[in-house]
Amino acid sequence: MQKAHLYDAILLVNRGIDEAVHGLERLKRFKDPRMTADYFDERVVLFEEQRARVNAYFCNNVESGEEHDAARFEQYYSEYQKRALDEVQVYRNLEAVEERRTVEGKPPKARFLTDDEQKEWEREREHTSPSSKGGEPL
Repeated sequence: MQKAHLYDAILLVNRGIDEAVHGLERLKRFKDPRMTADYFDERVVLFEEQRARVNAYFCNNVESGEEHDAARFEQYYSEYQKRALDEVQVYRNLEAVEERRTVEGKPPKARFLTDDEQKEWEREREHTSPSSKGGEPL
């Protein structure tokens, strides 16, 4: 069964229990001396208990499969990134991170230099490099 079908099935179970509980609540409001509200309250509790048990069973069994899939797809994605990640994508990813930090009100971790700033940085780097001080290049 595909994942969507599994989640759709548990949704239907929960929706069905919601409908049953709603029906019991309506019956409980019906005023008839032969029907006591306590009986319907007890049945609602039983339905909710069964819902909790089914959901717990479903979640516990699906969790390990989801964790396995997450690890497998993380490995595939890591391999994809190694093959497909180029300079342009690196800058796009960095830009996305910085935009998110801006939205969150955090200071930038990286900054793109303008052409003038890049040239100035390169000039400063030339003056401070070991080879310009007469030392051996690294």
